[in-house]
Amino acid sequence: MKFIKQDPTFLPPAFLEKMKELVPEKEFPDFITAMNKRLRKCFRINTLKADYETTYDKIHTYGLNIEQMPWYKYGFFVNSEEKLKLGNTLEHFLGQFYVQEASSMLPVIALDPEPKEAVLDMAAAPGSKTTQISAHMNNTGVIVANEPQLSRISALQENMERSGAINVVVSRNDGRFFKKMPDCFDKVLVDAPCSVEGTFRKDIKARFIWAQNKVINISNIQYELLKSAFITAKKGATIVYSTCTLSPEENELVVNKILKEESAELQTVKLNGLEASKGITKYRNYEIDKELEKTVRIWPHKTDMEGFFLAKLKKI
Repeated sequence: MKFIKQDPTFLPPAFLEKMKELVPEKEFPDFITAMNKRLRKCFRINTLKADYETTYDKIHTYGLNIEQMPWYKYGFFVNSEEKLKLGNTLEHFLGQFYVQEASSMLPVIALDPEPKEAVLDMAAAPGSKTTQISAHMNNTGVIVANEPQLSRISALQENMERSGAINVVVSRNDGRFFKKMPDCFDKVLVDAPCSVEGTFRKDIKARFIWAQNKVINISNIQYELLKSAFITAKKGATIVYSTCTLSPEENELVVNKILKEESAELQTVKLNGLEASKGITKYRNYEIDKELEKTVRIWPHKTDMEGFFLAKLKKI
């Protein structure tokens, strides 16, 4: 067993069996290859602190081969080895750009926060999406950045300060607390805690603590968080639910349950230039609403990004 744990290509057998149900047989070798491929670094220019063109030109001087994400003006892939780590640059220290995974940028694009709105980021630390929301809102309106774990609050606050996000109020509550505050927010982001299967590419340790029972247990929490989001959202509000995992139990099945219980309408997410896949509507013996095709799956072997799931809903 010790030998297996030293193998960086190890993937949990039960996880692989589940993925064989979801990934077409002819694509499965590519899926395995992608899961063991090193993830590209990515960053986002922070318009709260930086001029777009100036920052773009400055990053070029570090000898990096950078590529703009075709689906997001402010996001960039780094297609070369870093001679100088981006996190050690003056521009990063000054908050002019934020090192952030490409998949992690998608929920805010779907949420489409606008100036002067009231937005809840239900599970905010370390703040990558909160700072992105603030930039989209031009530092107007208010964002409640909620983080239940005290140990992660300091990182959240530090990133708010470094990024110049001044329209943010930090709270420390269980996300389920917000069901006590009905009809408060114009937009709600539930970037839910999950089994992090999508991060296996960069987090080898996560492969060894994965278990199906953990998937089931956390899916119950995810459902309760999304339920709370619907209660605290105003009528007509947008709710975005996202995870960095691939199991349907944590993704389509959570949203499917909400669709049965709430006055909710799934919205189409437009990500031009990204090879996003439709949500799964057939899985084992579960009855899944065909509307779940409107959700978004990011498969590593199709996008060279972290595995991810995204659903955009409207409270009606």
